[in-house]
Amino acid sequence: MLAIATIEWLFGLLILIVFTNRYVYGSILRLADRRTLKSYNGDPPEWPLVGIVVPVYCEGDSVLQTAESFAQLDYPRDKLKILFIDDVSTDDTYEYLQQACARYPWMDLTQNAANMGKRLGIKNAVQQLDVDLVMSVDSDVIVEPNVVRELTRHMYSTGADAVGGCVFVSNAKDTWLTRMQAVKYWIGYQFLKNVENAYSHVMCLSGCLTLYKRDVLLAVDPHLENRSFLGDQVKYGEDRFLTRKLVEHGYKTRLCFSARCFTKAPKTMATYLNQQLRWRRSNMIDLITAVPHLYKFNLFVLIHYVSMGALLFFYPVFLLAKSMELQFVLPMIWHAALVTCFAVCYEFSKHSLPEFAQTSGLWFIAMAAVFPVVYLTMTPLGLFTLGTTVWETRGGSKPSKYGADVLTAPQAQPAQPVQQVRG
Repeated sequence: MLAIATIEWLFGLLILIVFTNRYVYGSILRLADRRTLKSYNGDPPEWPLVGIVVPVYCEGDSVLQTAESFAQLDYPRDKLKILFIDDVSTDDTYEYLQQACARYPWMDLTQNAANMGKRLGIKNAVQQLDVDLVMSVDSDVIVEPNVVRELTRHMYSTGADAVGGCVFVSNAKDTWLTRMQAVKYWIGYQFLKNVENAYSHVMCLSGCLTLYKRDVLLAVDPHLENRSFLGDQVKYGEDRFLTRKLVEHGYKTRLCFSARCFTKAPKTMATYLNQQLRWRRSNMIDLITAVPHLYKFNLFVLIHYVSMGALLFFYPVFLLAKSMELQFVLPMIWHAALVTCFAVCYEFSKHSLPEFAQTSGLWFIAMAAVFPVVYLTMTPLGLFTLGTTVWETRGGSKPSKYGADVLTAPQAQPAQPVQQVRG
């Protein structure tokens, strides 16, 4: 009983630290940061040359929507380069990419010689593109017309070296699971990064939409080569890994709330669990490999980062202790109260989103049951599979949209010659 009481006390302490950082201190810092940014309303003296890099693998016709959203960008056309990189897709994605580039001749298309993953695809493109800034966009993403201008303005006004946009769900109305995630994404970008953003130390800028200075990417390029853990190559969590390396090297990473994009959330529980497993493994490896570099972090960000990392490992232990006492229902009740508050906040604010990205905040109440169960199962599973390449983002010849099937290990794709289409 003493052990369980100790676990509960430590868990309560971590919850207090995390809650205070995220929702109290973080909100105060965001308000102060917003007032500071109001003094920076001008455009840069000259719009920089921006290269948009889009790694693609087995996305089908969804790439047409992505290309169409690029065609609506209000950034000067002569200052914009767009490059789709097909990573040897095994379906009809490459044909759809050809259609997109034929429709929009100012967009370019390249096919890798062999399947190499998102990180290396972007790395090669950065080395080849002669631009000032590089914007990474996922291949199933729809961007708003002002994203390049907003990210560029934010970078110029704050002196940031990398600026991410906010990511919301484009298929919010598909299933109960996408509805729940639509609210979760909104909460994530309203509250979870405020402390990090206030100190220009955002620890994870999403690959869905992030603008980088090209020379900064080249500076950390040697650290992106041959990324491995326990002797195995690591392909998941690439955006988190890249962002942390930027922070470790003293570069400023920021989040721009006025730049928004929309991505597809998993529609089934299998793909959702697959995604959650990858994210947990990514978080664990990120925390473990960051230990030698923690002294480089801002003090307040460090407290937030370490407490979140500790909670990642400690929360399943707490849930297990409650289960042993036959009190597992209690964490669900606590979560139900908390998520109901967030659901109400979402209801008051969701109208700022496009209609297709809106849902009812009531769907988020499902998180009261999903969150504890996922943590109790996926976190231990992620911990015990850190040294394996199973459940990568890329699967076999017919992967799911969000990763290989949970029972299928990825298979290497046959090498093909590089092809390039311009228009």
